[in-house]
Amino acid sequence: MTHTTKVSRLTRRSAFWLWAVFCLLGALMGILTLTPYVLVFFGGALVGALVLIPVLLAGLWYFRRLHPVRPHPWSHALLITAWGLFAVPGVALIANEAFGGILTQMAGLSFADRWGAAISAPIVEETLKLAGVALLALMVPQAVRGPLDGFAYGALAGFGFEIAENYLYVFNTIVAHGAVHSTVSVLDSLIGRVGTIWWGHWAMGAVAGAGLGYLVGATGRPLARRLLVAVGAFVLAMAMHAWWDFPLLAGGTWVWARGPAILVIAVVVYRVARRRYLDRFRDAAAAEADRGVLTAAETEILTDRRRRRRERRRTPGGTPRRLLTDLRSAELDLIDTDLNDPGASADLRTDVGDLRSRLEATRR
Repeated sequence: MTHTTKVSRLTRRSAFWLWAVFCLLGALMGILTLTPYVLVFFGGALVGALVLIPVLLAGLWYFRRLHPVRPHPWSHALLITAWGLFAVPGVALIANEAFGGILTQMAGLSFADRWGAAISAPIVEETLKLAGVALLALMVPQAVRGPLDGFAYGALAGFGFEIAENYLYVFNTIVAHGAVHSTVSVLDSLIGRVGTIWWGHWAMGAVAGAGLGYLVGATGRPLARRLLVAVGAFVLAMAMHAWWDFPLLAGGTWVWARGPAILVIAVVVYRVARRRYLDRFRDAAAAEADRGVLTAAETEILTDRRRRRRERRRTPGGTPRRLLTDLRSAELDLIDTDLNDPGASADLRTDVGDLRSRLEATRR
């Protein structure tokens, strides 16, 4: 399928236009909110951008490669990161203020000021991050095929939001420090916030995304069980967020008690999802080897990206290397199809056989 065809199919989906509208509105709100600060504190704004843009690119590269077999497509990663970067902060800014007003009316200003962040932010922000993963699944039905996909895309949505939030806090810190020495204020803000990025919004979004991935991808499981897991993961993500904002644990010392707990939960969820996926992947590969579609060596090399890279480097350039790349991609597509839609595997088995024959012909 050509790139033009993929774009055409994407733009025909209502979910894409919903994504586009919210990202555009969020970007406009961010521009309107931050432009006055940028014009006044241009030096601080520039320093903040120079620090946060490389962090954003590093996170995009890392979370895209969380899948143990092959990285997620750049197009999908960029779509969900843009959602976290633009749509989530734009909507959250309005929703959190509205939520805070309701809390003030119901419980008083003192309660809302102390507990507002721990109550409203987990509900509003985790819902918005998860909505981005759901929209991606609707835009590209094959994008979220299980908990691992949901984990990675939820992490990217949360990471994009985290970068936007950190940039907003740059200006909050400048103002809080009396609007003098803006560059020092920016660095003071970013050292603390970037230093705690290991257990930030990405971890909460990843846990909720893994639950949604299970709901969407584990079609062989009973629906009630999938719903229970998805709801449980979402509640856990909100609890992680509330734990981070818990006012009774405020202060720099408590960061080292709150943060690692969030990171541990995210790592455990990832390891469980990864192990489950690899077990199913190896079973499917072994079944294809029994059919004669794959060789015994291929069932091992398909699970190891580094071995596949070394194999490509050892293959002569030009047609042989291109055919090898196409063959491995078709084999991975076949296994993924076996895991999610076994009835659609016949054509892919034919493609694998044709590509192997052509590759062997070039070698002869």
